[in-house]
Amino acid sequence: MSDKKADRNRELGPEVTRRDFVGGTLVGAGASLLAMKAPSALAQTQGTQFKLGRSMPMPLTGLGPDWTGPGGIGDYADANGNTHELVNAAHTIRNRDFKRVVRSAEDTGEVYDLVVVGAGFAGLAAAYRYRTERPNSKVIVFDAAPIFGGEARQNEFEVDGYRLWGPQGSNGNVYPIDEAIDAGFGAPLWRELNLPEQFEWQDAEGLSRKITIPMDVYSPMHVSWESADQAFFYDDHGFVLNPWQNRFAEAPIPDQQKQDMIWMETYRQPPQRDDWQQWLDSMTYKDFLVNEMGIKSDVHTYLNPQMAAMGTGLGSDVASAYSAYRFLQPGVVAYDRYPGPPFSDPTDRVWLASFPGGNTGQLRYIVKNLIPGAFPGGMGLTDVLFGSVQWQNLDRANEPVRIRLSSMVVDVRHIGHSDSAKTVSVTYQNNGQLRRLTGKNVIVAGQQHLNKRIVSDLPPQLLEAMDTFMHAPIATVNVALRNWKFLDKLGASAVRWFGEFGWFFSLRRQMIIDGKAPMPLDPSKPTVVTLYNSFCNPGLSPEQQTVAARMQLFGMSYQDIERNVVDQFTKMFAPYGFDAKRDIAGIVVNRQGHAYVVCPPGFQFGKDGKPAPREIVREGYGRVRFAHSELEGAQMWEGAVAEGERAVRQILELG
Repeated sequence: MSDKKADRNRELGPEVTRRDFVGGTLVGAGASLLAMKAPSALAQTQGTQFKLGRSMPMPLTGLGPDWTGPGGIGDYADANGNTHELVNAAHTIRNRDFKRVVRSAEDTGEVYDLVVVGAGFAGLAAAYRYRTERPNSKVIVFDAAPIFGGEARQNEFEVDGYRLWGPQGSNGNVYPIDEAIDAGFGAPLWRELNLPEQFEWQDAEGLSRKITIPMDVYSPMHVSWESADQAFFYDDHGFVLNPWQNRFAEAPIPDQQKQDMIWMETYRQPPQRDDWQQWLDSMTYKDFLVNEMGIKSDVHTYLNPQMAAMGTGLGSDVASAYSAYRFLQPGVVAYDRYPGPPFSDPTDRVWLASFPGGNTGQLRYIVKNLIPGAFPGGMGLTDVLFGSVQWQNLDRANEPVRIRLSSMVVDVRHIGHSDSAKTVSVTYQNNGQLRRLTGKNVIVAGQQHLNKRIVSDLPPQLLEAMDTFMHAPIATVNVALRNWKFLDKLGASAVRWFGEFGWFFSLRRQMIIDGKAPMPLDPSKPTVVTLYNSFCNPGLSPEQQTVAARMQLFGMSYQDIERNVVDQFTKMFAPYGFDAKRDIAGIVVNRQGHAYVVCPPGFQFGKDGKPAPREIVREGYGRVRFAHSELEGAQMWEGAVAEGERAVRQILELG
């Protein structure tokens, strides 16, 4: 046994570390994520290494399976976030390794009315909308991953006879649908897919005391902290239960910070001005907190990880106040009281509904509508949400819609000059071979850091605009627990902490699916808790922070993550009966290197009288259009659908 394996066995015990995916049951060991610095990687992101902006100084093409870790069971077992295979392959594009051999690609002879690059929400929604408008068309969708979904994928576990699910990333649909659409948070496509508009949630069983458990994991992060019984853990102090109830009286933080925490929640009258959106986009969120609200203490240590994880990507010193507003952050959220119904807070009118695997649910419905044989059975929730992918039906010859997976597009270029070309050449790598086909129109539904590398004949203004986009990573960790008796004993359903490892997780009540709760909610039975781990490095420039954050993400092996989560969970919960060897049943780590677009001041409305780069990208060129939620400045599934549909409208106008 190697020294590393021996160390791991001493920590977790052989009964945990020797378990594997046996007999269809996930029994791996695991934990959460250390949001730690990776010193050697961070060192490379300092000084002159930043001359290239967002480019990284390391090739990052030699990661292995020990970095990825186990992926759970089921259809998503080989697709837990950016796996080492995907990262290695993507960085060959970044390093432009394919450019010299593109011309050697084999021509398949295929011609499609629409080629879509990217099988996330934007790409699949584009394919769906194009087919509804042109029902006789032929469409193909490419994705480099072994399964569709982008960040709308799930992890699956089986623990002690229970099937469990957790979202890899995209999670939470705003409802009621009417209110969501009115508030700008809804996608009419939900109705078109005949998804339910009324929901019921399970009630907890077997509690030793009454505990308030939320219906989603995002709301208790801060937007509606009252939706959960929260326990704040402070090193050298321990837990403080529901600190908002008594104005943080028991919390070991300075009095000024206590006052500022309460002030954030009671601030309701921001300056009224006609240009409030542009004004918010002209400053950082930290500027607003300090200069407009008069925040004097370091509330940023509380705000940064949660606002970054909810969608801004980085913290208050980078994200614009408008970006913070889009994600309902304290203070700026008050602006929602002005444009809507008089002095009506939208968080009092809309909530989040979440399928067991997050937004994987509605994405699978898009796939089912595009390719009816993608899942067995009919259109019922159980069939679509939990049915196994019928791989043989996704890319069948002579079918009107095809989804070609594990196929990384490496080159897109017009056949002829883009101003007059009628077709576009698309080159992709599949199974180690380069192949080429032809599209009459192409929608590139990826992020700009890849688009600018695979689309070869970009006009200079588009390339310049794409080069301004910055992205921050997220590591989503799903921890399967054999029981959560320790939380029941603590009296909490959500936990917040302030150390170097992680920062938050929450239980959630499951949506009733076809009359049944898909997972138990009983302290003595298994569950999955989901941790969204962001990487903020206050004090660095936005460009430096995005690179430093990815270096932290890429610099951690699965074993690093595993070891540190056990330490953190043990430190917090051992006094309440938690035992890592006994209670942790499995873990999957999902790294998303470019999870969220970062929106500093000027992103939304531009600077110095110039249009915002996102508007330039939206214009597209020739027979190529671009669609991704990042163009909305808020990476939510509804925005991705809207961008996909907008790109289709532009394509249809070409005739």
